[in-house]
Amino acid sequence: MGVTFFRRGGKTYARTSTRTAPNRQSVKQFMNREKMRHSIALWHCFYVPYKPLMETSGNLSAYNAFLRANSVLPTVYLTKQQARQRTALLMPGMVVSEGRLPTVEYDFAVLPTDERVVLTNLQTGINAEETQLLTVTSNSDLYSLLGNSSRNPQLMSGDKVRFYRFEQQMQDGCPTVKVNCCELALDNDPRQNPALRGWQFYSHEGRLAIGGANDENMGWAVVLFGEKEQSASTQQVLTTCQLYQQYTTDEAFAQAAESYGNVERPGMLTPTPHERKR
Repeated sequence: MGVTFFRRGGKTYARTSTRTAPNRQSVKQFMNREKMRHSIALWHCFYVPYKPLMETSGNLSAYNAFLRANSVLPTVYLTKQQARQRTALLMPGMVVSEGRLPTVEYDFAVLPTDERVVLTNLQTGINAEETQLLTVTSNSDLYSLLGNSSRNPQLMSGDKVRFYRFEQQMQDGCPTVKVNCCELALDNDPRQNPALRGWQFYSHEGRLAIGGANDENMGWAVVLFGEKEQSASTQQVLTTCQLYQQYTTDEAFAQAAESYGNVERPGMLTPTPHERKR
């Protein structure tokens, strides 16, 4: 039921209508909403235990900056039920932080033991011809490795580093992303940091490497940020997880659109190739 107002002869009249038009949406609208729903689900996954570090300006919040940065990801099609359960899919290129500090570079590498690691561009000062398992149990352990300004001029005393580990899991029959985050300050605090439990570090080719990266359903990121979190490095997720591709197909689109039941597409349900490229 709706109410419309109009003026006639200097008087205002109200007219009610019981006609209800279906809330139809075009294919493009549906795709944009699917992209938005998934980005929101990712935000909720990443928010625990730490809010993503996104540089903001004006009225742009960290939340909106995160949604904007990840709007370029492939569209994944989720049914209404999957969206209600906040289904989240691990994808390469997901933005976890955005700012003006120098980007930490990282990629997969394989140790002589055949273990796959995430190899960063952070220099350890250890002989590049050696591969060493490092003992990192405190902030000072990491600072002694990375804090030399001649090796890593992008790092300053008091800066912090976040090591992210993402894992694609199933929860109640729907995919979700579990986030494990280890945050360290680059200072001389010798106390053991409980956040380091379960993390393994190497020096490989003279650079810091994160161990335990053999599982293809896991993802990684390293974020550098200032002492007061006013700025951060722009970083993306590194992963070889392919599960998300199952949710980008014509079949996934058709199932998602059918679950909502209001996508206009006369004659056919799936989008044309031109629409799918948008």
